[in-house]
Amino acid sequence: MSQPSATLEDPVLHASPDFINNPYPTFARFRNEAPVFWSEKGKYWIVTKYADIQSILRDLHYEKGLQNANTLNPIVKMLPPVKEAIKSRSTWMLNQNPPDHTRLRSLVNRAFTPTMVNSMRGHIEDIANRLLDDVAQKGEMDIVQDFAFPLPVTVIAEMLGVPPEDRHIIKGYSQGLTNGLEPGFDIGRITRANKAVQEFEDYLRPLVEERRKNGKNDLISALVSAEEQGDKLSMEELLGNCVLMLVAGHETTVNLIGNSVLALLNNPNQMQMLKDQPELCVTAVNEFLRYESPVQTVKRLAAQELQLHGEKIGVGDTLLLLLGSANRDPEHYQNADQLDITRADNKHLAFGTGIHHCLGSSLAEVEGQIAITTLLKRFPNLKMKSQKVEFKFPFALRGPKELLVTF
Repeated sequence: MSQPSATLEDPVLHASPDFINNPYPTFARFRNEAPVFWSEKGKYWIVTKYADIQSILRDLHYEKGLQNANTLNPIVKMLPPVKEAIKSRSTWMLNQNPPDHTRLRSLVNRAFTPTMVNSMRGHIEDIANRLLDDVAQKGEMDIVQDFAFPLPVTVIAEMLGVPPEDRHIIKGYSQGLTNGLEPGFDIGRITRANKAVQEFEDYLRPLVEERRKNGKNDLISALVSAEEQGDKLSMEELLGNCVLMLVAGHETTVNLIGNSVLALLNNPNQMQMLKDQPELCVTAVNEFLRYESPVQTVKRLAAQELQLHGEKIGVGDTLLLLLGSANRDPEHYQNADQLDITRADNKHLAFGTGIHHCLGSSLAEVEGQIAITTLLKRFPNLKMKSQKVEFKFPFALRGPKELLVTF
């Protein structure tokens, strides 16, 4: 890597509470002062503009592959926790390049098509109503714990075939894993994330063996069947991608629902519009995804030497793409910092784009639509109990820690 011309203080690594709660003024400064700059602290390039990030996500010269990153020196890569993290996460289709990515994605894609997801609408509505029934007499609730978390975790657990009595354990595994998503190197955080992965895979292994003997109409059974056809899916790939889907299949949607409700509460005119015109739920959910992106950062590696805004990107350099910044870029959106649930042609990057576009985006959108419209229909007098709302760590996944409301 040549000497970078642009360096700014990196707020993402070990982010402060102020930045986590409101990163958007910092994003605006980055886009204006240095849309691409080197983080000496994180050893990666930070990219902030919509056009650049969209182009990188679609360009196969920027790839996945944890083992190829030069962010960590060779000695660090040989440390047992780091080797274990690279080995386990390299089986996730999220971290694969073609042709393996294409093969893995094709195996699970059928379960997440818009047609399949739309067939689940009635069942998702039933789950949402049951959750609201449980709190209806209290007159108050925590949107995150009482609604946003249990709704998507129930859906993805049912799809995979996790027994109802075990679904509460997913939260602990998920928290351990997501803490490992923060940029930069922290041996303690990596070790804890590895432990969560290992425990989760140990939990899933007997389920996989049971499905070998007694297949059911669930995703684990479908993946087991595919694996047994030979050279399609190894045991490591099967377990790794079950871990990925179980966590990714609910963590993003928890944040989507929490962010959406908070955005409406902070914009009462938009909330009233959605109450009056529930048919706006499709454009509304896309706007919530743009306005407060549940996933704020993704990474890519430079597969060859590249130029970006005059900066020389070296082979193996890591690029940290700030999706939340791209989705507030005024060069792409009019009134980018305003919530507008009628916004049309909203090609946000909350789910990425290109070959790694989020596999579960259709499911997340439908869950978000159902969650918000059901909530507003059941509790039209929804109000915030406290104006102080703090966002979760790590910064990579953006959503409120809790959201206390009355109705």
